[in-house]
Amino acid sequence: MTVPRLEDLDLSDFDFLDLGCSRGGSIRQCAKRFGASRGLGIDQDSDKVLEALDAGLDAALGDATSLELDGQARFVSMMDFLEHLPSLEMVERTLASAAAAATDFVYVFHPSFEGEDYLGELGLRQYWWHWKGHRCHPTVADYCAILDRQGLHDYMVRYLGPIHSSDHESIIPSTAPVDQHSFDRQTHGPKPSIVFPRAIWRAQEIFIALRPLPAGDWARITAPRDGGSD
Repeated sequence: MTVPRLEDLDLSDFDFLDLGCSRGGSIRQCAKRFGASRGLGIDQDSDKVLEALDAGLDAALGDATSLELDGQARFVSMMDFLEHLPSLEMVERTLASAAAAATDFVYVFHPSFEGEDYLGELGLRQYWWHWKGHRCHPTVADYCAILDRQGLHDYMVRYLGPIHSSDHESIIPSTAPVDQHSFDRQTHGPKPSIVFPRAIWRAQEIFIALRPLPAGDWARITAPRDGGSD
């Protein structure tokens, strides 16, 4: 199968673009959540694009960090993508590119990197903080600074999955090897039981409005997924 390229497609056929789509799960999630008719996934990995196509989804090979598009999609989504970029400068470039490509809003979902210094002092970390693929660890403060520099002042941040203590499965000792998952005592050894006096989270999502939207539309866009808070 020939891998389609972004520049060869008629984007008027699509309602939204999903950057870093991988095998396409995020395309389905965003279509359902935001009531979209048809989404196009974009990824630099041709094998992943082919897997998405084999799953019956629309996907194309392209550089998601530099779309060079002007208002050709209703929205642009990025789920578990920006943390894989090499730097905050590239994150900013990608957000600016996404904002230029959409007319209504940009949606970002990513694992939380809040509290790294704090947990590090306790000899702990969240397991995804030490994944080789997570080359950049943007915090909410980083996103706020980037959006302000880009003149994107109308946005909302939702914190997901509060973690109240080190007993949570996502918390592992900082001495654990790289590329780990949920806490396993046999694999990771013991960890102290500590109630956190400050907020630690599993993820954040960011909604960025690109034009004035009716209050009802914005409420539907920013509604918690599946009606829940995490």
